[in-house]
Amino acid sequence: MTEYDREEFFEVERLHRAASEGNIGEMQRLVNNGYSPELFDDLGRAPLHYAVEGQHCKAVEWLLAAGANVNSHDEEHIGETPLCYATQSDYPELVELLLRKGADPDITGWMANTARIRAGRRKDDEGRKISALIEHYKPSKPNPGKNSRE
Repeated sequence: MTEYDREEFFEVERLHRAASEGNIGEMQRLVNNGYSPELFDDLGRAPLHYAVEGQHCKAVEWLLAAGANVNSHDEEHIGETPLCYATQSDYPELVELLLRKGADPDITGWMANTARIRAGRRKDDEGRKISALIEHYKPSKPNPGKNSRE
């Protein structure tokens, strides 16, 4: 399935459900049968979002190897990136996996938030680890408007 059809949502979202469950065998079968790992559902999420949300690291790796876009987001619906979802979890290893695969922490999503902003708002230990990972892999750009003589 490469197009979203609301009339056939149950069938179309089979890959999304398999990703949510971390069911790699079912994901492989569906992709081999023409299901796109890039197809957004009516919530603006691709299968990768569901694998990240379920904290299924192996499923995330599989989807990325199968061609899922690490920065997938439904711009039309101001969707979040998978990294944005990961920064809200307690799984820094998943954040690091996405960053190693090229995830951009500065893509704007819902309410003009980015993964970097979401991680920076967290004050717990896991949030600090996630912020440090983002800064390590994708350092903040210096503020060009800031006075350099300070």
